[in-house]
Amino acid sequence: MTEHRLPKRGLALAGTALVLAMAVAGLGGARAFTTPPLSGLPKGPVLAHAIERGKLVVGVRRYPRPAPPEAPTPPEPDGFDATLARQLAASLGVPLELVGLDPAAQEAALREGRVDLLVAGVPARSTHGIAAAPGSYDTGRGLVVSLRRGKVQEPSALRGASVCVGEGSGYAAAVSQRYGAQPRSYPSSVHAASAFMAGECAALAEDAEVLERLMRSEEWRFYKPLAGDLRPPSDAAIRLPEGDAMSRDYLAAALRQWRADGTLDKARGARVGNLQFEITLLKDGFVCHS
Repeated sequence: MTEHRLPKRGLALAGTALVLAMAVAGLGGARAFTTPPLSGLPKGPVLAHAIERGKLVVGVRRYPRPAPPEAPTPPEPDGFDATLARQLAASLGVPLELVGLDPAAQEAALREGRVDLLVAGVPARSTHGIAAAPGSYDTGRGLVVSLRRGKVQEPSALRGASVCVGEGSGYAAAVSQRYGAQPRSYPSSVHAASAFMAGECAALAEDAEVLERLMRSEEWRFYKPLAGDLRPPSDAAIRLPEGDAMSRDYLAAALRQWRADGTLDKARGARVGNLQFEITLLKDGFVCHS
């Protein structure tokens, strides 16, 4: 377990921020981002079964939030994943059951029928028997940052260098394919930022809006933008069992609607604000990489 300092004063603030972020992101209920149901579209076996059961079961990423080692927090569902899962359940008119899953357990849970869908970022690999609905739900522009006086001063120096990324981030493949870097995955974007600030990686790849906000703060004056306009080569896709074309088409239509009506923009905006706050808390305290 790697520990980095986190201010105790941050605990009360973090609790308040989480409540606010949950309200903004729709974690307190689907109402904040509910759009008119896609009732005119047919539902395939996966979604029809969820409706018949009376709930939609969705697997999402999970990780512990920033906390000092004497007061660790249990892993909780990723807020961005949970927001979109709630939106899906609302579109079907059923309650949602979230299942927080570690990366190694996600696809097994889907294949074994323990979850109906996966909303968990970009998969590390493609597995037989699992399909993806067309379209990405996380299409933000990425940015790579490094130390102002570190070894990596130019994008060309990223070749072979370690780059911290959050689990399920499309920027892992982007920095590998575009620059020949070696992505190093952490349980979340906050953990990746913490590891980068502790010197575990030569650079950090994350949503550009998050990093640009942080770069305006005094605490981030030691870091500089290194490579911009980073686009994930793979989609953060909603995954489902292979062979259900109607459910896949329904999910693709939902993604198109959310892009058109601003749902995805709102969810991403809430994620940016929450990440910025949590990463800001890292400067004086501890984070437990558990």
